[in-house]
Amino acid sequence: MDNFGFIAAIGAALAWGTYIVPFKKSKTTNLMQFQVIMCLGIFGFALIVSPILGYSINLNFYGLAAGFMWAIGNVMSLSAVENLGISKAMPLWVSVIILTSVLWGSLVFHESVSPGGIGGIVLIIIGVILVGMVGEGNSKNIKKGIALALLSGIIFGAQLTPLKLGHLSAQVFFFPMSLGIVLTGLAIGFVNKVDFEKKGAVAAAFSGGIWSLGNLLGVIAVSILGLAKGTPVTQSAVLIAVLWGLFYFKEIPQLRQRIQVLIGALILLSGVIMLGLA
Repeated sequence: MDNFGFIAAIGAALAWGTYIVPFKKSKTTNLMQFQVIMCLGIFGFALIVSPILGYSINLNFYGLAAGFMWAIGNVMSLSAVENLGISKAMPLWVSVIILTSVLWGSLVFHESVSPGGIGGIVLIIIGVILVGMVGEGNSKNIKKGIALALLSGIIFGAQLTPLKLGHLSAQVFFFPMSLGIVLTGLAIGFVNKVDFEKKGAVAAAFSGGIWSLGNLLGVIAVSILGLAKGTPVTQSAVLIAVLWGLFYFKEIPQLRQRIQVLIGALILLSGVIMLGLA
């Protein structure tokens, strides 16, 4: 069963590392519109897939709470990128996600993490930092960006704790989490008076659907492996995102940075393998 959990975690990483591609191709800069329409895409995917898979359509409080947490964390992460730059903000919040999920899993839910597993988690964090910090970061407000990246990492790292607190299965948890995401996303959009435009709208919806597929697989992974093991593996999504930038968008022309990505990827994958064998 653990093997299926790791396959689900790797699938989540693939989806979460890819979801931004349709939006980037659209070349729009309306991030708040992206947040709102992406949330609609997330819910639309859940609404279609849940009956097909036989998942429960319900209003479970724990699932709604997880959706609320993700939507708040996502707004913070977008603002962190705006103030700090993606190459600085993403490695910071991903590292915090891993540390937060491990602490929740080991200290609160008493999930066992062997010395080999801890070593794997450390390697994943090192790999994430090396892979994520390629390119030039354009920092506007460093203190604000760092604070938002740290806060979003803490929230993202804890967003699936309701799954464990409620002792829920993925079948019960998936739909209400998606509902919580869209309700919170729409509320945030209403408060911020989002200016909607055609450019990037369809792409944002596709991005939401891809992210929601990753969320489905991530929930399955955590329900099988636990927070301490499942979440760190899903965060190898950073590698997938950078590889898209490297090979598809041609964003990393310098040889030194390509070598850095390769070294970081090898370290990250070594950490995933160590964690899987622990």
